[in-house]
Amino acid sequence: MIKKLNIIYTCDNVFLPLTSISMASVIKNNPHCEICFYIATESEKDDNFIKLIDFYKNNENIKIKYVNAKRYDALLESKNLDKWGSNSYYVYWKLYACEDLDLDYAWYLDSDVICVSEITNPELEPNKCVGAVVDCAHADYNKVAHIDPSYYFYNTGALFIDVNKYKENKCITKINDYIKNMKYKPLMCDQDILAISLQNEIQKIDPKYCYFAGYDYYGVHNSFEMYSLNKKPFYKEQEIEGAKDNTIFYHCLGGVFGRPWQENNFSPIKDEFEKYIKISAWPNYKTSFEPSMLFKIEKFLEFLPKPIYNKIHNLSQRLYIRSLVK
Repeated sequence: MIKKLNIIYTCDNVFLPLTSISMASVIKNNPHCEICFYIATESEKDDNFIKLIDFYKNNENIKIKYVNAKRYDALLESKNLDKWGSNSYYVYWKLYACEDLDLDYAWYLDSDVICVSEITNPELEPNKCVGAVVDCAHADYNKVAHIDPSYYFYNTGALFIDVNKYKENKCITKINDYIKNMKYKPLMCDQDILAISLQNEIQKIDPKYCYFAGYDYYGVHNSFEMYSLNKKPFYKEQEIEGAKDNTIFYHCLGGVFGRPWQENNFSPIKDEFEKYIKISAWPNYKTSFEPSMLFKIEKFLEFLPKPIYNKIHNLSQRLYIRSLVK
C-alpha cells in the first residue's frame, strides 16, 4: 500500500520559489509516497503558482492544490499585525489553512524548512490536535508574549495537525477570539498567537521534527547558554543532540550565518540545501545576503572564547527583550 502524505504551505508569490525547494526536499526523501501539497498563496493565477503546477504536471504521485486563506486578512488588518514578504499576511494563514481541507492528518511546513529524511508522524495524545517543537527563543521571551513561565513557546516552522480534531476543538474560533482581544503586538507573529491561544491543544514533540540551524552553527551546549534554555520548559541537551542524527525537518533559520539560499552564506546546511535547489522548479534560485550591523558585530565577536561570547549574546538578548516588556 502506497503511503500518502499531506503537506500544507502558506506563502505569497515572492516566496513560492523557496516553497518549491522545500517541496523538492520532501519528494526526494519520500520517493515511494503519494504527496498532496496544499498551498495557500495569493492567487492560483499568479505566474509562479502556474509554473509550480506545470513543473510537476507529469508526476502522477504529486498533486498540488490551491487554498484560499486570504479571507482572514480583514481581522489581521484590524489589529495592525505585521505583514511579510510582498506586503501580505501569509505567515498567519497557517493558523487557518486546514479549515476547509477534508483530511485526517497533515504536516504544515514553512518555506524555509527542508525535509532531510523519510517522514514519520508523531503520535498525539487523545486531547491534543497539534504536534509542535518547542522554540529556542530566550527564556525571558515568555514575558514579552505574556505567557506564563511554565508555558511552552512553540516554533511554527513544522506542525503536525490532526485536522478533524483541529476543527472539532474549534481552534480557529479560539485563535480569532485571542486576536480580537490581543493586548500587545506579537513580536514573533503567528508563533505568539499559536502558543497562547492553543496552549492546551498542542503537544510537545521530538526536536527531530524541527531541528534548528543555530544548533549546528553554535553548538547545542552553547545555544543553551546563549538563550538560557535550561531556565525554561524545554528539552534536555542530550535530546537535541539525539535529534541531530535523526532529523526529519531542518529549519533553515538565519542569523549571522545567513540563509542557505543566500549568496555568500555560512549556513551549516548550505551544501545539502543546494541539492534541493537544483531539483526544484527554480534550479538557479539565489538571493543576496547583507547582514545587519548587529549581525556584523556578533560575527566579529566570534573570536572571543565561547563562554564569554555566550554571556555577551545572552545579555544582549535579555536587554532587547526587557525593552519590549510592557
